[in-house]
Amino acid sequence: MTAQDGLLVGLATMLYSHLSVTILCINVAFDLVLLGLPIYILHVVGLLPMKLYLAATTLIINWTTPVVFAMPLVLSGSKVYCNDVDLLVECKSTNSLLLANHGSRVDWMVGMFVGFARFLAGRTCERIRVGYVCEALIQFLPLVGWYRRLVARDVFVWRSFKQDAPALIQNIRDFHTADERRMLFLSPEGVVCDFDEKSTAYIKACRQFCLDQSYEPFEYVLTPRYKGSMCLLEQVKKTSGPVVSVCLAFVRDGKLLNCSLLSPDRVVPDIYTLNQGISGSPVDIYIHLKRTQIPQDLSDPTFKTLMMDNYKEKEALMAEWDKQTSAGTASSDAWMSKYTVVQGNKLECAIYQLGHAVGILAVAVLVDRVHTLLHVFAALFCTVSGCHSLGLLLNKTSVESVPFETGIKSVLEYVMQRRKSKGSKAA
Repeated sequence: MTAQDGLLVGLATMLYSHLSVTILCINVAFDLVLLGLPIYILHVVGLLPMKLYLAATTLIINWTTPVVFAMPLVLSGSKVYCNDVDLLVECKSTNSLLLANHGSRVDWMVGMFVGFARFLAGRTCERIRVGYVCEALIQFLPLVGWYRRLVARDVFVWRSFKQDAPALIQNIRDFHTADERRMLFLSPEGVVCDFDEKSTAYIKACRQFCLDQSYEPFEYVLTPRYKGSMCLLEQVKKTSGPVVSVCLAFVRDGKLLNCSLLSPDRVVPDIYTLNQGISGSPVDIYIHLKRTQIPQDLSDPTFKTLMMDNYKEKEALMAEWDKQTSAGTASSDAWMSKYTVVQGNKLECAIYQLGHAVGILAVAVLVDRVHTLLHVFAALFCTVSGCHSLGLLLNKTSVESVPFETGIKSVLEYVMQRRKSKGSKAA
């Protein structure tokens, strides 16, 4: 391939990525405005009790979910693998709590993919609602963030687990009272580290914390935030559902993307990373599950030791992945025999995409606003591509866990840096 051909492929791939995110946004906006918002208002004014509200939003989520992961995950060629399908099926059959490492910005999309799947490695299983414990800022990001707040009712942490515990427990109890099952994902690391000075300093602080606790410094994972997070065990208290340790490895072209945190070769996969698989180098995702026994009456210090030991296991697993990919043996039968592919259904994804397209177009025709729909789509595409490009210009890194995040966070960081710089000069 010539340099010119490579440039054209790169440009086409980026346009596809922008288009994918635009379609995701317009579909989510349609479901939010026409379905989610009316249901939410009826619930807020007291006309729809919590049980019916959660049941209705679960139906909406099942309608929206496949159009969220269709283009980034399935149509772009990514494959998802799991080491313990039986445990995954069990997690989908009841309330479960999954404690995952945080080496990417698309952990949530992987969770939605496996939660939605009805067939896992030849086995029929239940479809289940998937929830996340995430930073409070996410709920304010346009469209997907609003959807996660109003429809998905994720668990948002404002200050700390300890301070927010009453609200977190109430969220979980609402689902239990309504008898609405949910797989709840938590990333105890709390943050995704990039490559700036602040991230590097935090990585080094985590390594020092390991030494202070008599552990070898972690190379591939951050230390878990354990204080107060025991309140989330409420998720499995009523049904005695499984608590599962989850370790995700992201591999592209035989190379581990979430490799050593201080490695210059590390890539933090986001929505754009997945979409770029359309050009022939898809990201394959490997899910390693292990059941974890956590007694309900643990003290905080004991829970800290348990979590640190769990992350020591995750560290060892990621180190082995790095070793296998570096040696070129990650695709060998001996290594791959540990994992089973969770096949994405392209036809099903296409049907849901087509269903949304027909629904959106029908509403536009009904209100005689087809031309407005075309203008909105064009404006949204320009906004998505412009916001992402501005973020790349300011921050040089794509951080698109949800649409618009790259641009919004980069602008906020730029403004904060400018204020800090002015304050330093004034001093």
